[in-house]
Amino acid sequence: MIYVNEFEFYESEGCMLAVPFGLEGGTFGNDLKDAVLAASDWLAETVNDALMHDREPETGSLGNKARHGGTVIAVSVNCDLSRIDAMTAADAARMLDVSTARVAQMCESGRLDSWKDGSRRMVACRSVEARLAEAPKAGRPRKALLLQS
Repeated sequence: MIYVNEFEFYESEGCMLAVPFGLEGGTFGNDLKDAVLAASDWLAETVNDALMHDREPETGSLGNKARHGGTVIAVSVNCDLSRIDAMTAADAARMLDVSTARVAQMCESGRLDSWKDGSRRMVACRSVEARLAEAPKAGRPRKALLLQS
């Protein structure tokens, strides 16, 4: 499905900011073209996150006027769950060297991005790769470390 949101692009402190209308957050780039590409990535991540968590993606209004003297540009993305690079929970468990029950726990706690596709749980590959990059140690965290958090 196509999702459209307007952003205001304006210069600030040597970079080009991209601030969406009607949504929290934003992004930036080195120049206008770079900022538009970053806004497209930001919007796709925002929409995909909503889809993975079974929420309707938020969208802002169209026809906005610049608030910071910048340029208003509509950015569109084509997003649906089938476009997200994903693997089954069983495959994620094999890659992470944990049980499928542990993968389900990590999905429920938000440590892995996932969604249900019928009866199968799909896990976003990027979240598995990020978890592998963190290289968490096996076992439970020590109690002293938990108390410091």
